[in-house]
Amino acid sequence: MKLKKFIAQIGNNNTVKVFDASTGSLSRIINVDGTITSQPIVSENELSVTTSSGTTNHLKVYTLPSGGLKKVTNV
Repeated sequence: MKLKKFIAQIGNNNTVKVFDASTGSLSRIINVDGTITSQPIVSENELSVTTSSGTTNHLKVYTLPSGGLKKVTNV
């Protein structure tokens, strides 16, 4: 089975836009809680982004292409 490839960029109002790398079409917009403090990173079928909420920083991992939250870690 061939995996789809994705690219991501920060969107408006604490969102991450996920694009299909082969077509350039917008695949999904993920709304993250908190303020995005790092560029999103895509690795195979996961997207990682660091956010802050108050004085706490979190590393959030989302599954692709669904955009579901997989894991949250305090950093």
